[in-house]
Amino acid sequence: MDEPDPIRPWPVLKSERGQSLGIFQPRWDHVQNPRNGHPMRALVLEAPQWVNVVARDEAGSFLLVRQWRFGIQAPSLEIPGGAVNRGEEPLAAGKRELLEETGCEATSWTALGSVSPNPAIHDNRCFHFLAEGVKQVAELNLDPGEDLESVWLTETELLAQITEQTLDHALVLSALARVIDLRVTDPGQGD
Repeated sequence: MDEPDPIRPWPVLKSERGQSLGIFQPRWDHVQNPRNGHPMRALVLEAPQWVNVVARDEAGSFLLVRQWRFGIQAPSLEIPGGAVNRGEEPLAAGKRELLEETGCEATSWTALGSVSPNPAIHDNRCFHFLAEGVKQVAELNLDPGEDLESVWLTETELLAQITEQTLDHALVLSALARVIDLRVTDPGQGD
């Protein structure tokens, strides 16, 4: 059997920027399919880099945040995180977001790599970090568009939230999967 042709880049013939959508800047790339030469208009949502922090205290409990999410019109249980500011390093952003959203700092930080949130239309990456030895040092410093609460969970409680699908944010699960085994489906089988 012959090997299939390798996937080739799609030449960008021209790009047009759309009206800003807040954290996203739409860009329409006019591209050409290298397989058949057909033109196509592809949407790219330019976005800042993102950061997520898996935060644990000395006892191994996880620090999460619960906040309202407009896309699902419901509260979402997540790990601390947010956008990386222009010129800011992802680790600095992770430390800033943890402090702003929870009032906590950590004694040790480990980079867990990064993922592409949605390569079909997003051009950014989400950087994951593990923060250990987390403890409260300040009050929350929330942005005007934030209203959240801190939630501490043991590993067993965290796994139960995943099993019950009350913790189901894909980027959060991606970060957590780099720290603990999420394959447990029976909450009683955790820690």
